[in-house]
Amino acid sequence: MDLPAYEEGAPDPNPPFDQFSTGRFNYPYTLRNEITNTPAEHQWRAVYLENEYLKCSVLPDIGGHVYTCVDKINGQPMFYANPSIKKARIGYRGAWAAFGVEFNFPVSHNWVSMSPVNFTYAQHQDGSASVTVGNVDRVYGMEWTVELTLRPGSTVLEQRTTLSNRGEVRHRFYWWNNAGVQVWDDSRIQYPMRFAAAHGFAEVQRWPVDRQGKDLSVIRNQTDGPVSLFVHGSREDFIGVWNPHSNTGTAHFAEYAEVPAKKIWSWGVDADGLDWRKALSDNNSAYVELQAGLFRNQETYAFLEPRQTISFMEYWMPVRDTGGISRANLAGVVHLQRNNGKLSVAFNANRKISGTINVSDGATSLLAEKGDFVPDLVWKKEIPIPSAPRNLTFELKNNEGDVLLRQTEGQYDWVPESQIKLGPQVSYKVPEESKRTTDDWLQFGKNEELNGNALAALQTYGKALLKFPGSFEVLKAAGRLDASLNRFDEALPRLVEVHGRNTSDTEVSYYLGIANEGLDRDEDAADAYRDAMRLPSYRAAAAMRLAEVQARAGRLDRAQQLLTESLKFAPEDLRAAEELVAVLDALGKKTEAQTLAKERLTRFPLSDFIREELGSPNLAHLAGDPYRVLNIAYGYARLGLYRQAVKVLSREYPAAKADQTEPGAGSPQNHPLVVYFRGYCREKLGEDAQKDYSQASRLSTLYIFPNRIEDLRALRAAMRINEKDATAHYLLGTWHFARGQTDLALSEWKRARELNSKIPVLLASTGLALLHVKHEFAAAL
Repeated sequence: MDLPAYEEGAPDPNPPFDQFSTGRFNYPYTLRNEITNTPAEHQWRAVYLENEYLKCSVLPDIGGHVYTCVDKINGQPMFYANPSIKKARIGYRGAWAAFGVEFNFPVSHNWVSMSPVNFTYAQHQDGSASVTVGNVDRVYGMEWTVELTLRPGSTVLEQRTTLSNRGEVRHRFYWWNNAGVQVWDDSRIQYPMRFAAAHGFAEVQRWPVDRQGKDLSVIRNQTDGPVSLFVHGSREDFIGVWNPHSNTGTAHFAEYAEVPAKKIWSWGVDADGLDWRKALSDNNSAYVELQAGLFRNQETYAFLEPRQTISFMEYWMPVRDTGGISRANLAGVVHLQRNNGKLSVAFNANRKISGTINVSDGATSLLAEKGDFVPDLVWKKEIPIPSAPRNLTFELKNNEGDVLLRQTEGQYDWVPESQIKLGPQVSYKVPEESKRTTDDWLQFGKNEELNGNALAALQTYGKALLKFPGSFEVLKAAGRLDASLNRFDEALPRLVEVHGRNTSDTEVSYYLGIANEGLDRDEDAADAYRDAMRLPSYRAAAAMRLAEVQARAGRLDRAQQLLTESLKFAPEDLRAAEELVAVLDALGKKTEAQTLAKERLTRFPLSDFIREELGSPNLAHLAGDPYRVLNIAYGYARLGLYRQAVKVLSREYPAAKADQTEPGAGSPQNHPLVVYFRGYCREKLGEDAQKDYSQASRLSTLYIFPNRIEDLRALRAAMRINEKDATAHYLLGTWHFARGQTDLALSEWKRARELNSKIPVLLASTGLALLHVKHEFAAAL
């Protein structure tokens, strides 16, 4: 797809350490804050998904966005087809652009919203076709996957989302779907709600008319700044926007039980809002964002536990020639409106439906029409309104008598108004430190963890332990977080103590296993994982970790049994399935391994690991991101399959095109973490690793921010061979500082400076640490 984009400057070479941040936590990603006013023509890879009614385009190199879906009946785009990718500093990492549908997990305007993501496409036996996009993030190692499907004869774009914690420990997350839809001043936000909540649930107001008497559902009335409001007090399944300008609209449907939260975002039409139209487009176009999520607002996060997977469905549909949206579901969209003593009824079918439409006043049928209702033709009628003041009801049934769509004027599934508190809302505030109970400290620390500030949470638990040194729950929270941050030396004594006090706490046992394993105490780790397996809550996670320990010890038969057990309790866990395929292959059970691999690739088509096991790696795709290569190698190394890891790490990958790789990223074979880890794996095989370690030490560290436990092991191994490896010292210091271990980091950086003071950002990182953390102002200079 030819689509101009505004160029960026180089990414920030400085690691965005959490210790220097209070809101957005990006390490180990680069920041992309250098936005220019220079447009350039780009030819983006686009995957087209098309049937007789919709033509959708997906851009895998820009976050996997759905660029738009064109309604082939009227030629109108369902989503905001911004004619240029015009960037602003809005995203989590900086650069962001307004267009199409954005998928946000585990944070807002997520880390790869403007980066290449994994993708594939397929046709299915039922005639449908799908495009799948997704990513494994570098911060937490969690994965999101979105499968977009069109079916023959349907005007609905189906979206199946799968969120998985592939990592070893719990991580915070949220999910918000964010669809841009172009609007004009007369466009109407058609959400079935009477009340709306502000961010943070700070205040509840009426909708659509605000306290100033402005109807905020009409774009031209949004004269007091942006409108950013969450649906409150409604259990309805749909939201939408209607554009009189184009006589079209866009609707979103998701079962309330699965995706309950809804939000509307608009820049408004005041001076700032009009400026944002210029800042984000070249044609001064306006758009709003239809947003749907799992939690009530975008300040609310939850923890996704290891081995947990969440899947849910959302649906998008175009609306045409109805005059508005009164209700939308998978059958279609209906609009009811009274005009001059008549009820105007319009219905868009989302597929061919043979059945009956009935309009009644509750007691008497005013119209009944049987026929075939098809997407190509909008069904419209005007019905005289009876003299009795009753709300009229539209009902669509199929020929079997099933009700497919029903709407009574003005009736929605709302929480009773008596249960709604308007105005400022009362929120819980943690008392000042001197008055806090253990529960207060725990809540405060948990909130910090949920907001991504793990290092601050660790300090909070430390303060709590000074006041309540015997608190089981605070010790547990501190030990769990220490283990999650790979601070195993600090985690172990805390977890040993709480485990001794309650050996039936499987969460403690699991994290005790993590700490022991991190310290290379595999037998102790195995004992802890066996304890954790005894109850269902951690059976899947502990079984998988124990399988890895057993596999590294050469007990592959036992590893197979444990991975099979893990999958019984977490059948949707891709990582356990990948590892089982590799173990079966290593055991010589080739047919069984291939069968499982093909089965899992059908469900999880983005798995680079399974493609490797099937002997069909996508080398061009892997070349676009060295971390894709590392993730495969890490998977093999966890199982002690170092030969397979070396194979993946030793390839000469083809050169990646600029738009198909993360800005600043080099090729896998020139990435120091790839080469260091290759040496580590060779050393585990009893082979000479010195050549790899020496090569890695000479590679550029620009934009290289180590974050994994595997990085730690490889760097330490390299320094055992050559203590004078300045690059390894620098990267190890960076790894420690990312975990709040400032003294260890400064020690490594000092040694790196002694050996090679010209390493990029080494002096800057040291100075900032001395200034902002140690407060040693003279030394920082």
